[in-house]
Amino acid sequence: MNAHQLFFQAVENNDYTEWNSWYTKYLRESDEGIMILLGQDFTGADLSGACLRNFDLTAAVFAGASLAGADLCGTSLDEANFSGADLSSADLSGVFAAFAVFHEADLSLANLSGGDFTGVDFSSANLRRCYAQRAVFADVNFTNADLRGMYARLAECEGADFSGADRFGAVFS
Repeated sequence: MNAHQLFFQAVENNDYTEWNSWYTKYLRESDEGIMILLGQDFTGADLSGACLRNFDLTAAVFAGASLAGADLCGTSLDEANFSGADLSSADLSGVFAAFAVFHEADLSLANLSGGDFTGVDFSSANLRRCYAQRAVFADVNFTNADLRGMYARLAECEGADFSGADRFGAVFS
């Protein structure tokens, strides 16, 4: 069974135990993209706890999907759609997510450190207590987002729109 088959079997069975174990054993230390799934539709899928590290998921659709606790470190998510998705406690450190959509997504307690979120739509998203040190939020839409307790020290926020966002206790410096 190849990597693609193993991954999609895990998606179908909603059990990532074998996939995560295989990934850790054979691919964890690789700097190359592990899977290229451009435009793949994961609408409503349960990917909670899945290891998607270094995948290329450009323009993929995750609307309403659950990625709680998922490992997306270093993944390419440019133009991906996460509208209404659950990414709570997910690791998105070092991702490339330019122009992605996270409208009404839950990113509470997520790690966004070092990620490039240029032009992203975080409108009405929950980013409570997420960690985003050194992230790039240039020209981002944070309209009506919940940013309470967000830690974004040394983040680049030029051109970001914070209209109606709740920034109580958030650190942006």
